[in-house]
Amino acid sequence: MEREFKWNIKQAEDFDVLADSDFVKPLVTEETRLEMEAAYYDTADGLVSKVHGGLRLRRENKETVVCLKLAARSEFDGACKAREEYEVCAEDIRAGIRQLPSVGAPQDFCDQLMQSNLIEQGRTMFTRFASQLAYKGCTCELSFDYGRMTHLTRIGTICEMELEYKGGSDFDFDELAITLQRKFQLEPQPLSKLARMMRL
Repeated sequence: MEREFKWNIKQAEDFDVLADSDFVKPLVTEETRLEMEAAYYDTADGLVSKVHGGLRLRRENKETVVCLKLAARSEFDGACKAREEYEVCAEDIRAGIRQLPSVGAPQDFCDQLMQSNLIEQGRTMFTRFASQLAYKGCTCELSFDYGRMTHLTRIGTICEMELEYKGGSDFDFDELAITLQRKFQLEPQPLSKLARMMRL
């Protein structure tokens, strides 16, 4: 189960201020930079969109992963999303779909995907600056994504911050997220990258 908060960031410098603040910096245990490029897929009859999900093949530096996300539950005025997420390492989308049931994805749904023609919906290309945080009884990842998304011939900008739960206390994770939102006056982003891409 994926659980994350997402916020709009107006400009990259705003994230730098937050990341270097006296509140956030002491929580950081590790920092990484990832170059991300993802292609999103659906069937001709919109099987994935009908369940409000997402299916993507994403390159993360040198690693390629296939991810299936299913319907999200929204909380905290849309800033927080919780949803089923299944991910495997695979070189192409169909190889990944075949493996997804082994990590818990619904077998019937994956079988339907395998029997359908998959159509690329669009792409995202961005750099992710990620920090692992330890806050009270939880661990989480704070990341800033900056880049672009494409759908048909249209192009949009990605400039957002996410806080993703990794382990420990759900209560402490939510507390940290709400504290960040209030302290830095963050604007909730209720839509996923896929949803925004499809609205271009």
